[in-house]
Amino acid sequence: MKFPQPHTLKHISKLIKCRYVGDDNFPVLGINEIHVVEKGDIVFVDHPKYYDKALQSRATIVLINKEVDCPEGKALIISDDPFRDFNTITQHFKPFKSSQLALSVSAKIGENTIIQPNCFIGNNVTIGNNCIIHSNVSVYDDTIIGNNVTIHAGTILGASAFY
Repeated sequence: MKFPQPHTLKHISKLIKCRYVGDDNFPVLGINEIHVVEKGDIVFVDHPKYYDKALQSRATIVLINKEVDCPEGKALIISDDPFRDFNTITQHFKPFKSSQLALSVSAKIGENTIIQPNCFIGNNVTIGNNCIIHSNVSVYDDTIIGNNVTIHAGTILGASAFY
């Protein structure tokens, strides 16, 4: 998730009440999971087995539960519970928005796409052309589905990760 505007390491650290290693004005552009991080993103790690993977990832800010040597070009945020603080940051920048409709008025549905009964399509969802969304599917806010996709009954897309 990219933030609407860049923030600083100092600002993000203050938000979660953590100390940090790096320049006060180090740019923070977003937050993401390890397999999709980009330059400017925060990633969290809370187990020594995965420290190297996080520290060597494309993320430039590592939310970590132990002070370690900070790789060049990166910053660290030291937390006693990186998972909790990762979620705090996520909720701050993307708070829950309730929906009153099964199909949000802000959703964009492509041509020839079929949405079966009892589905939930959240705010700002985009579904491409020629898709089939079977019954009892939930597509949470801001999810993007491409063209020619079939989603089977009972699927949930866009939910918080299950770490």
